[in-house]
Amino acid sequence: MLKDGERVDELFRESMKIIQSKAVFSFSVDALLLANFTRFLKRDRSIIDLCSGNGIIPLLLSHRTGLPIEGVELQPELVDMAERSIVMNGKESQVRVSQGDIRNIREMYEHSSFDVITVNPPYFTNNQPLKNKGPHSIARHEIHIDLKGVIGAARFLVKNKGRLYMVHRAERSMEVVNELFNAGFRVRRLQYVYNDMTSGTALFVLIEAIFNSQAYADVLPPLYIYDLQGNYTEEMLAVYYG
Repeated sequence: MLKDGERVDELFRESMKIIQSKAVFSFSVDALLLANFTRFLKRDRSIIDLCSGNGIIPLLLSHRTGLPIEGVELQPELVDMAERSIVMNGKESQVRVSQGDIRNIREMYEHSSFDVITVNPPYFTNNQPLKNKGPHSIARHEIHIDLKGVIGAARFLVKNKGRLYMVHRAERSMEVVNELFNAGFRVRRLQYVYNDMTSGTALFVLIEAIFNSQAYADVLPPLYIYDLQGNYTEEMLAVYYG
């Protein structure tokens, strides 16, 4: 099942495995945080993950719900890895990751067809120096699609009162909130993630936004990845191990 340069990593809390490779972008802590931050309601019937990479978020979510989960990823190599990870974990009846460009989302799915949308989008604008080169750059830089395009795709897919869950760099949080508002979303929950308690600035922001809502935002307490001794905090241990 594995190809040259690939490895199998453990998802400990979910008792699952995932195929990864140094040749393409591997998931990091932000994906785990986003999946953990995502909530499900009794009325939910459909879930889609945009910019799915190797399928990490759909796999993580499948541990917490029996609902069908779609994923969309641009790079065929990552789709192939995701498909094999789905089979490895026996999730092929629940999870599907398709190759596609979400700039063309209207050709792939019907309007207003998902209750829950998750996305870990490219973080860095084209005005910023490339932090990753090669296939990695597509996942982290807005080469193929920018923030407005990602939110526009979510706007097309989301049902009335449906929810969008996103993780992004903290320094772009006000831009994210503004783009969400312009697309008809209102932020319902927001949480900043810090490396540790001595960090002066946050690394990430986790956002839950509701489409066509007048809800006010709950700003949650900060989440710290490490404690003062350099160990994972209890919150992060729960994310990794349950």
